[in-house]
Amino acid sequence: MIINKIKELSIKNPNLVAYIINNQSITYEELYKKIIYYGELLKRQNSKNIIIYGHKEIETLYSILACIYAKRTYIPIDKSIPLERIKNIINQIDDKLIISNKKINNIETTTLEELEKFKNNDIIDVKNNICYIIFTSGSTGIPKGVPITYDNLNNFVNWLCNSEYLKKYSNINVLNQANFNFDLSVCDIFYSLYTGNTLVGLEHTSYTDLEYIYNTIKNNNITFMVNTPTFVRMCLLEPLFNQNELPNLKCILFCGEVLDVSLARKLYERFPNITIINAYGPTEATCFVCMTEILRSDLENSILPVGDINTSCTDIKLENGQIILSGKSVFNGYLNIDSTNYTKINNINYFNTHDLGYIKNNRLYCTGRDDSQIKINGYRIELQEIEAVIEKLEYIDDSVVLAKKQDNKVKYIKVFVTTNKNITNDII
Repeated sequence: MIINKIKELSIKNPNLVAYIINNQSITYEELYKKIIYYGELLKRQNSKNIIIYGHKEIETLYSILACIYAKRTYIPIDKSIPLERIKNIINQIDDKLIISNKKINNIETTTLEELEKFKNNDIIDVKNNICYIIFTSGSTGIPKGVPITYDNLNNFVNWLCNSEYLKKYSNINVLNQANFNFDLSVCDIFYSLYTGNTLVGLEHTSYTDLEYIYNTIKNNNITFMVNTPTFVRMCLLEPLFNQNELPNLKCILFCGEVLDVSLARKLYERFPNITIINAYGPTEATCFVCMTEILRSDLENSILPVGDINTSCTDIKLENGQIILSGKSVFNGYLNIDSTNYTKINNINYFNTHDLGYIKNNRLYCTGRDDSQIKINGYRIELQEIEAVIEKLEYIDDSVVLAKKQDNKVKYIKVFVTTNKNITNDII
């Protein structure tokens, strides 16, 4: 679906810029040619899974889209991820080809240019329905793979782009904050390209550079941003982040963390005419499954809604206070891991999010979790994963990790350990 849209745009508006990252850009015509060229090469190699190592380079974007064209599963690994986690992910993927323009320690990789060696091969149909796999935190200390099918992605993108909140925008520039290995990026990447807008990427290494962020938003006339509350809270530290200086910024969509009333109030103070959208959903349901506009009247309450039940892209129900998702956006189970969170009933996928919540006036509210999973900067982290890593240290026998929360947000983490010998300064 997305490739056909890019093809249409490459014909209709070939010189429109599809993606910008710093001082580099690519038009829709150039992007489509890259997708077809490398996609045809990928069709001629027999690996079903393509690991793409990099960051937000233009090459990374068209590598992802070439995989979709070739019906190969793409697995994005950002270069900011620690080496041990990279190895854990790679070891979980069978039948793989790793595309990277730089070496990853001693791991064998292939550059895009080296795909030329497959050009004389016959096309190989690998019978694949998995579009991508994104890895999240695992309670054993090993990342969990979440496979998302083409049907999952198409259902989400079609719902998103036809939403009453977003379909009104056209010919705009969309800010990409999240790394491509983070499910939140699925929203801005596919929304922007499917609707023929321009995607503008932020370098991960510059997320704390307020001047860089502000200049990127201002100089590129950003209209729509998909962000975590943590990121926007940081943006508000810049006094110039206001409506007078950024008149083109019309809409901010929040997901990945709790959006609190105080942050929404500050945004309305800085941007009186802004549209604030709050969204909810886990990686296991493609990206997010519902959203709602945060009105000024909502600021009178202590907790903000996360979505409209009547316009969600998949079914949302509550069982014993737990949020249960079912339908076309829900994945088909973890990679190589059985989980009681996922079930299939009458050929319909169900996922128990373990998020707690309630429904009021057809709007969903999320009040926390019933397990030890937390979110920091939009990333899901299992406290057991932190414990598992700590307990691998030479002098540690046991550990307990606790999260201190306030207003349903993690303020800090405490770690308690028992050691197998006295810890001295020499050991430290």
